[in-house]
Formats: sequence, C-alpha cells, structure tokens
Amino acid sequence: MTKDFQSRNVMPVRILHVDDEPAHLEITRIFLKRAAKYDFEIVAVLSAEKALEKLENEYFDVVVSDYKMPGMNGMDFLETVRENINYADTPFIFFSGTGGPELVEEALKKGAERHITKKGDPSTQCTLLAGAIYELTRESYKEVWERAITTAKN
Repeated sequence: MTKDFQSRNVMPVRILHVDDEPAHLEITRIFLKRAAKYDFEIVAVLSAEKALEKLENEYFDVVVSDYKMPGMNGMDFLETVRENINYADTPFIFFSGTGGPELVEEALKKGAERHITKKGDPSTQCTLLAGAIYELTRESYKEVWERAITTAKN
C-alpha cells in the first residue's frame, strides 16, 4: 500500500499564508509541500484584508504571515486576529524578511507564537516553518482534546 494522502485517511493541516509577494507565496508553497508531503493544505492570499475575509468564512489550523505589507501590515493583522473570538486562538507565525529583535519581541508580546525569517536558503527556512507548524498544531489539538475530555467528565 502506498503512503499517499488518501491511504492515510488523515485531514491535512490547513494553513492560511499571507504575503503581498506572489513569488514568495509560490516558493513557500513548493517548499512546504516538499517538506510536508500531503500533510498541508495551503491557502494563499495577497493581503491581510483578504486573509480576514478567509478567516471569517473558513477554518484554518494556523496562520503564516509576512510582516511588511501594504495596507494592513502583519502586526496590525496579528492584533486583529487576536481580538476576534472566532479565531483568536489560531496559532500565528510570522514568516518575514523583516524583523530585528525588537520587532520579534513585539510580535511575541502581541500573541504570535513564532517568528521565522525568510532570509537564507528557502528550503532550510521552509523546513523550519514546517516544523513550527507541526509543533503548534499538535499543541493546539492537544489543548482542544484536553478541554473536551474535561468537559465530558463534568
């Protein structure tokens, strides 16, 4: 039996990827798919505004966002996500070429779980991103199951 998506009978991790550069979206998609095989379903959008529309209408396991974007930047997008009860708990990862220590610290204080730089080899950076996505979604599902078990016991 081949180990393909259909034979595994597992739902892929749904990722909302936000970046104003179409080339960055495509490169990241290619390398994430390579790193994760069939485990990721990636929905790419070109602005934070479009991402908010997607979040209102679809479920995502994790948000991956650039920081420097026209209109609403990544930090404003993060704040908006954290303020909405419907998706405030969705893990949020900055995947950006922008960001010194001060920006990273601010992002983490405002609720981002991770900041991974785009600088360097795309394959290496996307492997780091894939690892962070796996880790955060595993933590998120664990919390959901623990709450469900606690609720069922009461």
